[in-house]
Amino acid sequence: MDENTAPRRWGRLLTAGIAGAAALGLATAGSAAADTSVATANAVTVGVLGTSTVSTGTASAANSGSQTTQTSAQTPSLSALSAQSGITAGVAVQTAIASADGSSLACAGLVGTGGSVTVGSDGTCTVNGGGTGGVQITLVPGTVLRADAVLASCSATSAGATTGAVKLVNAKVYVSGLATQTLTSAPAAGSSVTVPGVAQLALRSTSTPSGAGSTQVTALTVNLLSGAVAAVNVGTVTCGANARTVPTDALPGPAAPLSAAALAVLGWRFRRPVLQALSTRSTRRG
Repeated sequence: MDENTAPRRWGRLLTAGIAGAAALGLATAGSAAADTSVATANAVTVGVLGTSTVSTGTASAANSGSQTTQTSAQTPSLSALSAQSGITAGVAVQTAIASADGSSLACAGLVGTGGSVTVGSDGTCTVNGGGTGGVQITLVPGTVLRADAVLASCSATSAGATTGAVKLVNAKVYVSGLATQTLTSAPAAGSSVTVPGVAQLALRSTSTPSGAGSTQVTALTVNLLSGAVAAVNVGTVTCGANARTVPTDALPGPAAPLSAAALAVLGWRFRRPVLQALSTRSTRRG
């Protein structure tokens, strides 16, 4: 191999290497995560014995990972519920949010008249307005549950992390107008309260409806001991399971090969300076 052949060969290899590396960089530099996410929210569901279940419907949000943030925020009318629900005052709220980064949030339940909720990026459900004692659920004549708000919230990520919480704002049981029991504002999962001779109240019921990475939270379930109503569920939310997907290329289809070809042309165009530099280096060594 003579002294001119060596620099030419190295020049060709260098040119090809530069073009290949640059093409690979362009093909992957634009890659972005496209994680999917889902969430649902239901303010109230009533299971009436002898009839079909009635509810305020469900707010649902889903994101394929390539969409803008999907939000479903509803304030359905309570008139759709059976009179046997016992809910005589309050406003139903149900919000579900699904983002392209693989995170989802939800909040649902009851607030006082004129009230609303705001869902924070961490899944926190904040009550706005609604006054005091604006939520009222009649358990039996003369015994009622009153609160400023009864809410459940959740969050989930595509990494599998989930959170769930319940807010019972100023919630108390009244018998003949007198407060007899105060419910914990942030009950632990699986808590319960017995209203003697009247009802069993399940607080912050949780489950994983879609397995690991998903969570479902119900703020309050009223089970009347009389059996007149199967159950009244207030504030049920689900978040996840959200999926982590393979990044999608910013140069789809034939774009990456075309970019590689273009860079190869550029490499060939500037081969002379490379060869001259290598030739000069070889001459100096000789």
